[in-house]
Amino acid sequence: MMYTVQLPGLLLKRFNTNYVQNNTRLASFGQYGNYGKFRECRKRINHWLKEQGGQVAEACTKQFEFIIAQRIRRSLQIFHLYTRIWDEVALKEFMKSWRNRALKNSRHFLMSSIGITMFNWDRERITEDELNGYKKEIEGIHRLRDSTVICAKCHLRIVIDTKQPDVKYCTCRGNKYNATSNRDSDGWTPYIERQDMLIWRREEPNCGGLFAYKVYGSFADVSAEDFLQTQIDVDYRKEWDPTARELQIIDTDPASQTSTDNRSDVIYWETIWPSLFANRDYVYQRRWVVDKERRLIIIISKGTDHPDAPCKPGLYRVTTYWSYMVIRPYTEFHQPGIEFGLTYFDDPGVNIPSAVASWVAMKGLPDFLIRMREASRNYQQYKSVKEDLDASNTNYAPLKDENISKDNILNSNMQNSGSELFNDKNIEECDEQPEELNFEEDEEENKDSTNSTKESRGLLDYFFLTKLFA
Repeated sequence: MMYTVQLPGLLLKRFNTNYVQNNTRLASFGQYGNYGKFRECRKRINHWLKEQGGQVAEACTKQFEFIIAQRIRRSLQIFHLYTRIWDEVALKEFMKSWRNRALKNSRHFLMSSIGITMFNWDRERITEDELNGYKKEIEGIHRLRDSTVICAKCHLRIVIDTKQPDVKYCTCRGNKYNATSNRDSDGWTPYIERQDMLIWRREEPNCGGLFAYKVYGSFADVSAEDFLQTQIDVDYRKEWDPTARELQIIDTDPASQTSTDNRSDVIYWETIWPSLFANRDYVYQRRWVVDKERRLIIIISKGTDHPDAPCKPGLYRVTTYWSYMVIRPYTEFHQPGIEFGLTYFDDPGVNIPSAVASWVAMKGLPDFLIRMREASRNYQQYKSVKEDLDASNTNYAPLKDENISKDNILNSNMQNSGSELFNDKNIEECDEQPEELNFEEDEEENKDSTNSTKESRGLLDYFFLTKLFA
């Protein structure tokens, strides 16, 4: 376009009689301007150049329009091609993720898509092979104890964190040596020692630094029958465990409903967390078996799905959960004296610094075990009081009010090993006047203790969920 405009002007200058270049008048047709023949020729040339300049400009414009249209068309074709490719890749990725999700949550998917409203016990039931796999658990814990907390030279106990009364400890390596550096072939490391209890822990692979815990206890003042009932009686658990906000059996295996020594249940459980966190809830299958020939009680729990317990808004559903417990009496099931082993793991879905988690576990786990032991000792008293209340047709008054806030529930009576119902004073009052139970005086007495508990216990004391023995 630029050359089209400049060319006619240059030619006009060349044929102009007044055009001078380098101080020299150029030869032109100007000197022949008076002659009609050359004058007419100049006019034709000027007219031709004007006509051709417009055509050239029009041709260049069309050429530019064609090029622009071609570029736009090619861009659209490329965009369409990549869009198709992206759609295919996205479709493949979507199908892959959908397939993985369907395989991972096949039970929930089948229940929601097919409309199944019954729990498939034949497929989900904890098998006999799983139960038989834990019959040697106590012997295995004895070997673990010998390899990690028993000195190979003097055969005395090695200190874990604190010394306990009536225990002779090894002095071969000095007083500063402890067993926390020992580890067995399975990765279990001694962690905590309390009266009549040893606790190991092991970091679980691919779980973000979370630990599984193994507990060994030997209680001379608890019978195996009462200890079992403390684990499986959901109503009693809500009495002595202040963190259990809701705990109920939502389904029972039809094959075990008539059995007294073998039972499988699906349980819904909501635990109270501090107010800064959402409460956690669990849906898990629990099976317990009393093996009278081997004098063993085995309890296995593991997370599951159930159509009667969908996820609730405002609660975090814990899906990774498993535990197994083996109880063995010293002599008979109804006689005091047991030893037990418990192995437990769950993922509460919150990232806590390892140092904080260790401090909370070291403080909260032994306290819960002590409270559970006290509840086992008081189970017969609880049972007799409940029977008296039922016999007198008096509604049973729960110890915890549903309208009490989270913090009040968490901080009330935590320093006591059991609930107020288990005191001898209350037992006598219930025997005398079972229909006039009144806990107003107890509530007034607990106000001062609750305030002192709030001052002495920080928020981190309740991170460790007391849920090992559900």
